[in-house]
Amino acid sequence: MGDLPGLVRLSIALRIQPNDGPVFYKVDGQRFGQNRTIKLLTGSSYKVEVKIKPTTLQVENISIGGVVVPLELKSKEPDGDRIVYTGTYDTEGVAPTKSGERQPIQITMPVRSTWECWGMMPKQMETMRKIITIFP
Repeated sequence: MGDLPGLVRLSIALRIQPNDGPVFYKVDGQRFGQNRTIKLLTGSSYKVEVKIKPTTLQVENISIGGVVVPLELKSKEPDGDRIVYTGTYDTEGVAPTKSGERQPIQITMPVRSTWECWGMMPKQMETMRKIITIFP
């Protein structure tokens, strides 16, 4: 096991499938402890793209709200500065959030075998063609 780098840069992006559509957010003010809420649809699939710097770190999966998403190596950027992984997050069977409520969603990503990166984001899940919300 090698030493961990002093600085790690991590980017996680979600795009609704099948057309790589955008994921929207709404401004809630401070009603829910955060001022923005990411909106996701139940019964939908999302492309997950994870970019990590430095390239010496490796990941195999990311857990979003307890749903484990296997990640595949997509590419190393031409300058060798970042590595990119992709996977698919499916919201089928995820219960919608009640109107006017937000729930945090935990995101966990084991990095190597020595440590893991995790965080919490409030979210709102709504029924088909309605939206799941996650604070950015």
